[in-house]
Amino acid sequence: MSSAIRVEQQGGVTVLVMEAGVNALDEALIAQLRQQFSDLRSAGAPALVLASQHPRVFCPGLDLKKLDGAPRPVVRQAMEGFLALLRELVSYPGPTVAAVAGHAIAGGCLIAMACDRRVMARSGARLGLSEVNLGIPVPAGAVAMLLALYPTRSVEQMVLEGDGYGGERALELGLVERLAAPSEVVMEAVRLARHMASRPQPAFQLAKGYLRAHLADSMAQRDAEHLEAFLDCWFAPETQDRLGAVLSEGRG
Repeated sequence: MSSAIRVEQQGGVTVLVMEAGVNALDEALIAQLRQQFSDLRSAGAPALVLASQHPRVFCPGLDLKKLDGAPRPVVRQAMEGFLALLRELVSYPGPTVAAVAGHAIAGGCLIAMACDRRVMARSGARLGLSEVNLGIPVPAGAVAMLLALYPTRSVEQMVLEGDGYGGERALELGLVERLAAPSEVVMEAVRLARHMASRPQPAFQLAKGYLRAHLADSMAQRDAEHLEAFLDCWFAPETQDRLGAVLSEGRG
């Protein structure tokens, strides 16, 4: 299996650059991200920046083309892998920063939100959760993560309204920490990750562990309790029609 992730070292910060086209999340990309997180955790959890090679897209979420027409067990397996990825990222002990130079939508937005901090392009990128527009909810564990980490009102807007936000609005809502020109997003994200990593590592990792205590476990419990209801929505005829329309428009 060819690698969909390029690993770079920039001044003590590990940069994982997704380079699988527009980075639609299929089984291979999810597995490779999870393996990278596991390997880095085993190596002491150095500061991490997650970026995209694509000039206009960070990540659009699950690969709908590969899930089109898939039976329930296949979609369940894809969701289980993705939800595990979120839990592993949000509980990563070292500093994590998402470099959002392009659109981060649905599952791509959730990956960015699972990082400790986000640097977003000042223009030309949108951050948002579009799930409700298709007829599916944001997964229960992901909602628990968002409510634990972000302003409740902002989370409600993202989850219930399904709108995407440009950089300035995302900053106003408390969803990103810094804005930069698109060509400087990764550089600024590395700078921020390096700043966070300048603290003594044992203290940082313990403090982050205290802040995130039981969050991944809570997410896992909610995912297990509510995944079948999510799948019921996925396979509802109206949702299938909406997913088909997205694919026919070339947005999947």
